[in-house]
Amino acid sequence: MPERKKWLPVSIYNDERPEHIRGAIYLAVIGLFAVYQVVNAFVANADMILAVRIIACAIYAAVLYVYAPDAWTAASNRDPERGDFLIVGIWLSFAGHLGQGLYAIAYRLAEAPAWLLNAEVIAPITIVSAIAGVLHVSAPGAFKGTVPRRNRYALALALALGVLALGVLLTTRPDIKPIIDRARPYIGDFFRTGDVETHGPPPA
Repeated sequence: MPERKKWLPVSIYNDERPEHIRGAIYLAVIGLFAVYQVVNAFVANADMILAVRIIACAIYAAVLYVYAPDAWTAASNRDPERGDFLIVGIWLSFAGHLGQGLYAIAYRLAEAPAWLLNAEVIAPITIVSAIAGVLHVSAPGAFKGTVPRRNRYALALALALGVLALGVLLTTRPDIKPIIDRARPYIGDFFRTGDVETHGPPPA
């Protein structure tokens, strides 16, 4: 029986030159931030946010395409290795990002209809990302025995806090609109190129 192909979970985990990882991050942050700020000075917020969403979705789709073969192999493996949990988690994570991004784009282009804000499809899309998170912490030490770190209580604590927060919010239904309104001068429109509100209800 042919030996199963060994693959490494993901480049950020197996790159032996961490300075290259940091360099790539720095260049991406500086380049994207510079381009965004230059264009943002002349383009309305709604158009900039739509553009960023589209670019992000294109990148998410590329990740899904590149990782799809390994993700399928890992998911169909009857005797999964710890690294298999990571690769499937990575794929599902970006699938969730892509779904939420496409929803946000559709919401904006449809001029933010109220029914779409509360559409049933939002929950399943979000749950995909949650499942990805579960897979990421379900295989401690998948790479070199250290990544991800061993913490058997982290997921249980996170779920407990989430349920607690859910109960508090559903019970109290706090009105945070005054807080959001006060924050508007700081986060609303840095260059005053056009308020989000001129394009309809607050978008996703």
